[in-house]
Amino acid sequence: MKILVIDDERSIRLSLKIAFEKVGARILTAETGEEGLEILMRESPDLIILDIKLPGIDGIETLKRIKRLKPSSIVIMITYLSEVKLAVESMKMGAYDYFTKPFSIREISDSIEKTAEYIKAKKQMEEIQQHKDTVLIGNSEAIKKVMEIVMEIGKARHHTCILLNGESGTGKEVIARLIHSVKDRGVQSFMAINCAAIPRNLQESELFGYEKGSFSDAKSMKQGLIERANGGVLFLDEIADMDMELQAKMLRVLQEKRFRRIGGLKEIEFSATIVAATNKNLQKEIEVGNFRQDLFYRLNIIPIDIPPLRERRTDITLLINFFINEYNEKLDKNVFTVSKGAMKKLQEYDWPGNVRELKNIIERIMFFKRDSEISLEDLPKEIFFTLPDEEEHTAHSSLEAAEAETIYRALVKNRWNITKTADELGIARLTLRRKIERHRIKKLQ
Repeated sequence: MKILVIDDERSIRLSLKIAFEKVGARILTAETGEEGLEILMRESPDLIILDIKLPGIDGIETLKRIKRLKPSSIVIMITYLSEVKLAVESMKMGAYDYFTKPFSIREISDSIEKTAEYIKAKKQMEEIQQHKDTVLIGNSEAIKKVMEIVMEIGKARHHTCILLNGESGTGKEVIARLIHSVKDRGVQSFMAINCAAIPRNLQESELFGYEKGSFSDAKSMKQGLIERANGGVLFLDEIADMDMELQAKMLRVLQEKRFRRIGGLKEIEFSATIVAATNKNLQKEIEVGNFRQDLFYRLNIIPIDIPPLRERRTDITLLINFFINEYNEKLDKNVFTVSKGAMKKLQEYDWPGNVRELKNIIERIMFFKRDSEISLEDLPKEIFFTLPDEEEHTAHSSLEAAEAETIYRALVKNRWNITKTADELGIARLTLRRKIERHRIKKLQ
């Protein structure tokens, strides 16, 4: 990791340089804001430690220029206690964190370690973003197995039928689009229809199209999705909700590789990869007479079972970081980390809505977020189905005295290390500082 320290005090530059070089970081130093900006453009450091009081342009102005030149830069401010208001203002401008002088090298090292984890995750997310059309987000064995099947489909030269089975929100359309992207056939079409969202009397015209004059509202000829998908991929989402009569017609298309528009006489050749998806048990639907067994056999040539998120919990952290990175850009936020307490709760939750629910919750949290860390108090109430009494007392107690005692005990336990205490309590460092100030908690001499 490359760290730029901008501070006019030689002793601080030297102490930080010695401390960070011990953990393998490359340290760049500058005495002024102007010099720091030159190094920024030349070296593109991963992290900038910036003093608020500088000769020439001050730290606040330097921060403004850094954010104009390199908006995604991670900046930690250093300030004296009397300048804390400026430090808080800098957080609103996009600074990641701040420390007051004199600071503990151990405390700032803990923060740098967390920042390094975020930088690593951010680079990983950027790599995924560059190849998001051909990468499933996750490194669990279950997702690797799905990816292997998809890549084998991509190697095949002929069109086939694929059936995606999985709960709502597991990413069936994402996988269908991934199949489309890995098929090496040049420019292909991808057509999708949600059989549950379109009224059954309109499903046939959407799929097959119609000739002019075939019914009263047919003012002109319309191509259906089948015709438009020819040579590419046709995605039939929620296939279990397709009308039974239409199922018979779809089966004929798949068997004979030709179809006719509604009201048409001409047979049109058809060849495409068919990806059907359902969150229902098709075998049970067959038993109750809601789905054709012969169509099931035709579609189920290559079955892919998509695991629910609760069965691939090792992917949750990666998905959270991915969505944080996405909404930092969309919502112009500067959220960099998730506290240990919050991450633990997110990993323990069963996610009945799967990846879709996770994405929606991260968006909701990010929308209202004002600081750089997602903490336990940011999580929506549905995450907390059952809380242990002690945690519930710590995180949600309305008794000021109890909260003050809890914070004091945690501070003593962690030897007044703000970063570790905040992690243990599951709150942001800035939030912890505010609570310490509000409760007037002081270290006994």
